[in-house]
Amino acid sequence: MFIEVEEKSCVLVIDPDPALRSHLDKLFNGDAEASLGESTENLTYLIHGCDSCAAAISILEQALSNEMPYHMVFVESELSDGSGLELISKLWQIDQDLHAVLCSADPKLNWQRIVDTLGESDQLLILQKPYSDLELRQIVHAMMRKWQLGKQSQHVMQFMEQQINLRTQAIEEANKNLLQSEKLAAVGQLAAGIAHEINTPAQYVGDNIKAISDFFGSVTRLLNHYRQLLSENGKNDWLQQMHEHEKHEDLAFILEDAPMAIEQSLEGVAQIVRIVQAMKGFSHMGQGAVSTININLALENTLLVARNSYKYIADLETHFADLPSIECFPGELNQVFLNIIVNAAQAIEESKQGRGKITITTATTAEGVEISISDTGIGIPDAIRDRVFDPFFTTKDVGKGTGQGLNIAYRIIHQQHGGTLSFSSAAGSGTTFVIRLNRHLPK
Repeated sequence: MFIEVEEKSCVLVIDPDPALRSHLDKLFNGDAEASLGESTENLTYLIHGCDSCAAAISILEQALSNEMPYHMVFVESELSDGSGLELISKLWQIDQDLHAVLCSADPKLNWQRIVDTLGESDQLLILQKPYSDLELRQIVHAMMRKWQLGKQSQHVMQFMEQQINLRTQAIEEANKNLLQSEKLAAVGQLAAGIAHEINTPAQYVGDNIKAISDFFGSVTRLLNHYRQLLSENGKNDWLQQMHEHEKHEDLAFILEDAPMAIEQSLEGVAQIVRIVQAMKGFSHMGQGAVSTININLALENTLLVARNSYKYIADLETHFADLPSIECFPGELNQVFLNIIVNAAQAIEESKQGRGKITITTATTAEGVEISISDTGIGIPDAIRDRVFDPFFTTKDVGKGTGQGLNIAYRIIHQQHGGTLSFSSAAGSGTTFVIRLNRHLPK
């Protein structure tokens, strides 16, 4: 049983005598002139002919440039401008997939001469004249099917190469993510250690400033007591001398300014302690650790850690509702909050409209909690909104963005937590990201 090829196959007959071309057309298409007509849709094969080496080369090159290559050629062994063997060699240089049939009545033609000219090839058949219709049918069907299988094999190989390249890229990306995770874990451990080291001297400084504040209060009270005693015992000259010394040392300014300096120092130390505690809380929530937490506290810790990214760019406004504790991966969730807050600050900076505002709101839902993070930044254009969560997609300049922040956030929320991450945006007016989380992680 013969298997027909699906696409229209083209045959080129190179012979000064058009009889073979006409015979093939009649044999396969029922008419010796079928391939020369205007309507060729119903033909089994398109069979064309030429009578010289030069014409054959020109026809084959033109067919390739039009992306309509010939599948096989019948070549007469002796042509007016060269030999059939030499012509086949040239045609193979043009189209290496071409299958060739050398037609010859020369009794001196031998295999050694063929191998010396063309080498050994499974794309060549020798057809000795005279030949029968049965031979022609077998040769054409077999070589056409072989050509088709060769093409299919090439397509399979190309597909396999593409799959290998995609898999290699996936492995490389996974390795990069693994290295990044390891780096983040190392940075987290380092941050936790630094936070612990800062916390101890900060407590010393805070305790000592508090003691100085108490001491200064005692000294002030004692000074006032001395003044009163001098005044009551008539030591006006001593009191006058003391006033002169106080004026010389600018005691009035010291008594007024020192309590404010002490109060500001205590506030600064308290802020350091809050930041350190936030750092410790942020870094201690390791990757893959499941905990039950309060989202408001996690957001506060993240805002303290990320403060430097937005404090010169935007004002912060928070509306935290009374939320239930939820089951989650705190480390990963903090990473999501951090990525979105940093993106919000960058969007405001890119808008070049002056100081903006970041608003964070939490609310209770029937399933769990909802967190919305809004900015007054540049917004997201319509043309790229469907690509925002794609890996490595970024609109930032080289070196300013990797295109992984929002993709990582999307995967953490959707895949790890079974929640949703969506956004709404108006170009030039800002963006709001909305995170919805369930009370419990999916089983």
